[in-house]
Amino acid sequence: MYRYKGFDSALCGGSIAALEAVVNAWMEGERPRIRQMSQSVRGQHIILSFVYEDSRELEQRVNLQSQATAITGAFPRLFNDEPVDDRPTSPSIPATPPPMH
Repeated sequence: MYRYKGFDSALCGGSIAALEAVVNAWMEGERPRIRQMSQSVRGQHIILSFVYEDSRELEQRVNLQSQATAITGAFPRLFNDEPVDDRPTSPSIPATPPPMH
């Protein structure tokens, strides 16, 4: 799920260094996967906006998918680089699908 986080330099006393420190602390603490960032000016202040994914939620989803794969045995050889020599067992089944029109 995407989330939004905004930072306003007005809340940092107009200091860019303080704004940087706040944004860096957020990034180090949350480890977000940033999808979009924008910067805008409001008067003499800078507003930074981030659309991100929470890395902890991503890790949980990956773990759940890994567990499901381990249980069901999904994805057995789909990603191997070895050529597949399997041929159709019935001559009535074409080796390649007909062209789509």
